[in-house]
Amino acid sequence: MLDDNEIDRLRLKKLCLRAGLKFRVREAASIHDFRAALDETSYDMVFLDYDLKMETGLDALELLKAHPDQSKAIAIMITSSDDPATVAEAMRSGCSDYLVKDELTISMIRRAVTAAIEREIYRAAILHEREARVEVEQMLERFSAACAADIRGILSGMLRKIRVVTQSVEGHSEIRKEAVEAERACLDLFEYLENMKTILALEAQPKTERLLR
Repeated sequence: MLDDNEIDRLRLKKLCLRAGLKFRVREAASIHDFRAALDETSYDMVFLDYDLKMETGLDALELLKAHPDQSKAIAIMITSSDDPATVAEAMRSGCSDYLVKDELTISMIRRAVTAAIEREIYRAAILHEREARVEVEQMLERFSAACAADIRGILSGMLRKIRVVTQSVEGHSEIRKEAVEAERACLDLFEYLENMKTILALEAQPKTERLLR
């Protein structure tokens, strides 16, 4: 909790406890103290007072976001004013929520913390999905580069042999049926490889070019 007013820090701690939050708290009364606190351990959540004499909570937020050990810290700004410009700047800079100090209540604390955690989970899920997609695309690209050409050659040979068998088993309906099914399976695999080649080619294009198409 960063706040240069000891009474306000005490009030915020009491509200958090009454809201059901179980935590170990580190208090900071200045930007200097806050900077030292960031080096001590990683934090799950940080409450930042906006009005800090010579500095502001936005200065503190910048320090928090730039610190290598605080990448997962959730920031909530607290201030005595709900000026729209300040609120917008705080949210753009990475705050999960913005609370007015004189209007703080137990339910407001609980709602802000819950919403902030939900947004963090959602953001992490999106990031994980993007990382997983990149991993799959890289795997497909490696497969296409290393194996697809060889598989196409094998399939071409198989198709030629299957068609010879199909022509030579006239009158043997069961064998001919199996040969036709094998030929269809090879053609389906051919189509899959071509589709994958097209997808990888599209992914390699700049996003703006793909949108224009």
